[in-house]
Amino acid sequence: MEITTKGNKNVTLTKEIYVDGKMVKTISATINENGESISFNTDYVYDMELYKSNREAIRKIEADFEDEAFTEQDKIIENSSVSSDKEGK
Repeated sequence: MEITTKGNKNVTLTKEIYVDGKMVKTISATINENGESISFNTDYVYDMELYKSNREAIRKIEADFEDEAFTEQDKIIENSSVSSDKEGK
């Protein structure tokens, strides 16, 4: 019998969205250590009425967050390839 393990290191970005000081929604993204995968995790709406009445502005924040997450993923990929280049020398 062979027993093996494998560990992973991930980066998780989280943003809380507030309207008039009240938390309305949380969103998060998880990027694996080499940037090969990204997942936008299930978010949670704390106040549906505030969410509905501010949906347009909140959706803009969500879109901006996705852009931030993809930018972070690009940085991780770049750093991973730089590290790989150094190890290969």
